[in-house]
This record gives sequence, C-alpha cells and structure tokens, in this order.
Amino acid sequence: MSSASRTGRNKPARRRAVSGSPRREKDAVRRQKKAGKRVEKARRTQQRRSRIQQYQQNSPFFRGLMEERQKKMDAPLLLITFMLLGIGLIALMSSSYPKAYYSSDISPFYYFIRQLGMAAVGLVIMWIASCYDYHKYRGWAKWLYLVSLIMLILVLTPLGTSINQAQRWLFGFQPSEIAKLAIILLFATVASGRPKSVHSIKSLLMYAALIGVFILLLAMEPHMSAAMILVVIGFMILFVAGMRVWFLIPVGIAGVIIAIAAYFTMDHVQTRLNAFLDPFSYASDKGWQAVQSLIAIGSGGAFGLGLGESRQKFLYLPEPFNDFIFSVVCEELGFIGAALILVLFAYFVFRGFYVALRAKDRFGSLIAVGITMQFAFQILLNLAVVSGLFPVTGASLPLFSYGGTALVMQLLEIGILLNISRNIPPSRKD
Repeated sequence: MSSASRTGRNKPARRRAVSGSPRREKDAVRRQKKAGKRVEKARRTQQRRSRIQQYQQNSPFFRGLMEERQKKMDAPLLLITFMLLGIGLIALMSSSYPKAYYSSDISPFYYFIRQLGMAAVGLVIMWIASCYDYHKYRGWAKWLYLVSLIMLILVLTPLGTSINQAQRWLFGFQPSEIAKLAIILLFATVASGRPKSVHSIKSLLMYAALIGVFILLLAMEPHMSAAMILVVIGFMILFVAGMRVWFLIPVGIAGVIIAIAAYFTMDHVQTRLNAFLDPFSYASDKGWQAVQSLIAIGSGGAFGLGLGESRQKFLYLPEPFNDFIFSVVCEELGFIGAALILVLFAYFVFRGFYVALRAKDRFGSLIAVGITMQFAFQILLNLAVVSGLFPVTGASLPLFSYGGTALVMQLLEIGILLNISRNIPPSRKD
C-alpha cells in the first residue's frame, strides 16, 4: 500500500480528532457546571436542614412534638380509627353519588372528593394533636369557650347561613362542633383543678350556667341534637369527677320541664315528636325521612343488596350521605355488614374508656371521658334516629356522615385521645 493511500486514510481521522477536541472541551465545561450546580444544591439543602434543626431546637412547640412523638400511643385506637374512617369514606361515596350525579353543575364524586380532602386535613391535625402535650390545653380552655360562644352568636346574625329552616352554619362550618370540644376542655380543666367544685350546689350552678348559654343559643338555631350532646358530655364529666348522685334529681326535673316547655313552645319539636310516634301517618311530610329509613333498613335483609346497589338513596332519603347514611349502609351491606360496623364502633368506644381509665392524671382522664362519651352518645343517637327509636334530630354519624367541620374536629379529638394514651404510665399499661 502506498504512502499516499495511507496518508489519505489518515486525513479524516485527523480531522475527526481536531474537530472532536472542542466538543470534549464543551462537554467538560458542561460537566463542571453540572457538578457545581449539584454541589451548590447540596450546600443549600444542608443549610436549609440546619436552619430547620436549629429552629426546632429553639422552638418549644416543635421540641415538644418531637419529645411526645417518641412515646408509644394506643395502637388499637389508631387502627380502629383508620378502619372506621376508610369504611365511612366508602359509604359516603356510595350514598352521595346519586344526588351529585343528578346535579348538573357538579361532579358525581363532588361530595366524596370534598370529604376526602377534609379527611386528609383532619389526619394531619390528628397527628399534630397526638404529639402535642394535652396538659397545655388548660390554658386554651377558656379562650376556646369564648371563641365558640362568639361564633354561636354570630350564627344567629345575618352572617349565618340557613339551610332546611335551620341556621347552624357560619362561613361554611358549624360552631357547635367547636363548642363540644370547648365544653370538654373547660369542664375538665375546672373539675380537675378544683375537685371540690363538683360537690357543692353553688359550683354546679356555675357549670350549668356555662353550658346553659350554649344550649340557649343552639335552641335558637335550632340544633337540639347538639344541645343534647353537650348536656350528656357535661354531665358525664361531672359524674366521673365525683358529683353526688342525688344531684341528678333536680337535673332530671329540670330536664323534664325543659322538654315539656319545648314541646308546647317550639312547633318543630311538636311536629317531630308527633311524626316519631306515628311516622306513617306523616309519610308524605314530617315522617318522610323516618319511613324511607325504615324501608332502606328492611330492604337490606341479612346480607344486603350489595355495595352501591341501594335504591332508597336515589332521591328517596333526603339526607342519604349525612344523617341517614347508616340506613344506606344497612340496605347495601345488610344486617351482617351493619353489625360488623357496630362492633367496630363499640371497640372504638371501649378503647376510649380504656385510655380514660389509665390516664396519667385526673385532667387527662376527664378529657378522655368527655371525648369518648361524645362519640358514644352521638353514635347511639344517630342509630336511634335511623331505626325509628328516637325523633329525627339531625345528629350525624361520626366518621361517616358528610361534613368537613365535624370530621376535622372528630379527628382532632381522637388525636387528643392518642396523646393522652402516649402519657399513660408504664405501671398502668398492660
């Protein structure tokens, strides 16, 4: 092979080598820039983490959260909460679909998506509350009471929203849900700080006045189910705190007088009671809800029609995803499915009283009693309404019924219960 041919073959190689060197230089510069950016990003991330750590070390709030987080909470209570919340969201999606579907301006999953979003917010708040020392609520009790009192007053002004002849909402949420927690914290604070206050008539009148203001405002909305729940919560806390049993006599007499007065002075109370005594005589008017609820429960049979197969939710039940959501559950899952859900609710209440019994101090025990009793009574009240054992009152089913304010407040209260369980002394744990 001649030297010219060899030279001709080598010329393209040299051209490639010459032309490739600037590319390599550009690639090297590009790699250096990328490496510099990675180093700068890592430096900024490290600085951000150090600032967060420094803030957490200097902030009592975050330091307290981290300290409480190290303690073990009541795992069965947390597990049963997730189970009930998950089942409740599925039941709400099934029961709310028809009404949303027949509304032309919203998505068929409108109510479910809103409830799912509020559940996510509530779970975050529940986790924060489970890591927040419950003893610090002593200083919050009176302020929360005042805030809820002001909000209940504002509900009765033009700022309140009226739905179905009841004015219970303020800017889209119900202050009565905040009032429940306010009564629990205030009564627990006073009863634990002054144990002898539950032994004198004078002090009990003070308790009655604190809760009586709320009842008066709720009666004006009207929202009698919330008023009944507040009475049961307050009484249970005082009873566990040591109130003498014979004090129940004047309380019972006062309750009977109030009930009689409400029957003769409030038209909605009278009509609801008459519809309760004979719902089928008012089947086209005031007894419509009760009758449709009984039909839904009876249609379910032993095993139900199947998930999503309810017929009464198709514009027969006025509130299929709110007050009467359990009627839809009974129709779709039958007696077996409804009974299993009731077992879960019963175990939830049992774990709440378990935490109250083993709480670190009197204050935590009274808070746990108040929160657990709120759930227990509200569950029983809702079940009694949907089964026709109690007049229609508008009591929702915890963790099931549609309502963002109620769901967030319920998860917040469960978070407080979990924090109380974190502080149970080792000697009292099984």
